[in-house]
Amino acid sequence: MITLGIIGIVAAMTLPTLINKTQDKEFKTAFKKQYSAFSQAMLQVYMEDGSTYEEVNWTNMPVYICKIQTQMKVVKSGLQCDKIKNMTEENFGTTSEWPNTGKHYWHTDNKWFDKKGNPQGINGGYRLLSYILPDGAIVNYNCYNQIFIDVNGYKKPNVIGRDIFFFRLESKNLIPTIVPSSGQIRPNGCAMGGTNSTPILTKDNIEEDCKSGSGWGCSLLYLLE
Repeated sequence: MITLGIIGIVAAMTLPTLINKTQDKEFKTAFKKQYSAFSQAMLQVYMEDGSTYEEVNWTNMPVYICKIQTQMKVVKSGLQCDKIKNMTEENFGTTSEWPNTGKHYWHTDNKWFDKKGNPQGINGGYRLLSYILPDGAIVNYNCYNQIFIDVNGYKKPNVIGRDIFFFRLESKNLIPTIVPSSGQIRPNGCAMGGTNSTPILTKDNIEEDCKSGSGWGCSLLYLLE
C-alpha cells in the first residue's frame, strides 16, 4: 500500500508536466500548419491578381486582409469583406467607416497572457480585424503587419508561446516573414497604455524569450527550426 501511495504521489506530480509537454507539441504543430496555410493564401492572392502586402495606410488595410480571408474560408469575421473587396483607398476615411459586422473575435483584454502570467490586451483599433477559421483557430491582424493566431481558439491555456503565436507581413514579400529585414521586432507594439509591454525580439534572443521570457519568441524560434 505504501508503494502504491508513493507511485500515486509521483504520478500526480509528473502527470501535469507530461500533459503540458504533449499539448505544447500539438500547439507547435498547429501553428506551423497555420503558417503554411497563410503562406499559401498569400501566394494564391498574388497568382490571382498580382497583389502583395505593402506598407498600407491604416485606413485601407482591410482591402488586403479581405483578400486573404477569402482564401482562408473564414467562418466569422469582424469585417464585411463582400463590401470591402472592391473598395479603393479613396473610399476609406477613418476606421469607423470600414464595412464591418460590429463584432471582434480576438480575446477580451486581460483574458490572455504571456508566459510569465501577465495579462494582455490589444489596441482597440484592431479589434474588428479578427476572424475565426473552420478549425476553430482565431486570427487577429495587429499593428499594421502583425498576425496573431490562437491555434485552439478560445480554449485554454490562451498563453503566448503555448497556443498563441504570431508572424508578420513584410512589404512585397510573397510569404509571411520570420524576422523583418530590420533585424528586430516588437510584437503587439501598438498596444496602448504600456500595460502590455513586449520585448524587442531578434534572432539572438528569441530562444531565451521563449524559454524564460514573454513567450513571443517561441513563434520565431519554431519557424526557424
